[in-house]
Amino acid sequence: LKMRAVVIFIGLLVGLCGGTNAQTSKVTSNDAGGQVWQIAFGSEGNTISLSVGNNSSVEAKNVSVRFTNVPAWLKFQSSTVILKSIPGKSTGDAEFTFSVDKKAPVGMDTTLTAAISSIDGQVWTKDMTVSVGAPKDCKLYSNFPNPFNPSTKIAFELPKASHVTLTIYDVLGREVAQIADGTYPAGYNELTWSGMNRNGRQVSSGVYFYRITAGNWSKVMKMLSLK
Repeated sequence: LKMRAVVIFIGLLVGLCGGTNAQTSKVTSNDAGGQVWQIAFGSEGNTISLSVGNNSSVEAKNVSVRFTNVPAWLKFQSSTVILKSIPGKSTGDAEFTFSVDKKAPVGMDTTLTAAISSIDGQVWTKDMTVSVGAPKDCKLYSNFPNPFNPSTKIAFELPKASHVTLTIYDVLGREVAQIADGTYPAGYNELTWSGMNRNGRQVSSGVYFYRITAGNWSKVMKMLSLK
């Protein structure tokens, strides 16, 4: 299931052959009231469209548009676009497609910088701020690896910060261990169970169940320990 993608448009008017580094924004991501672009959690097919204006009367060739200081959780299909030709007094559009990893921090403002370079060495930059929205629902992932020996990871998603308990049970319903009992932030969270019981001993081979509770939401899944 893909989350809904977002389309971001930024306008940038620069003197691409005019011998000046001055820039004025036509449509901006930060200047217009400090706008922050919201990106859907775990989404794919998001688009940033950067319109680069040539305010000179001379054609601009091979203009490079590149995003810098890109966080690891934001994956561009390509972080650089070459605009082969922008006629004088005209604009060229550089389009970037990207996805957002589910491990992206939720609700944290992140600044991206677009660097526009001309073949004569002039460089202009434009900052924009993005923020990843929280997932819409709670989700519990299958543990990995499964079967496991001796440890395994259990991940879950939260639409808001919540008090979470995550408890391990054996096939008879007896509590084996509790690996979470506290507040966790919105977004993707991952825990590791060492395979130890409450007494600090490694559990034997067999089927176990893990149950998560966050507010009124609860879910149970099965896992297998193999020696």
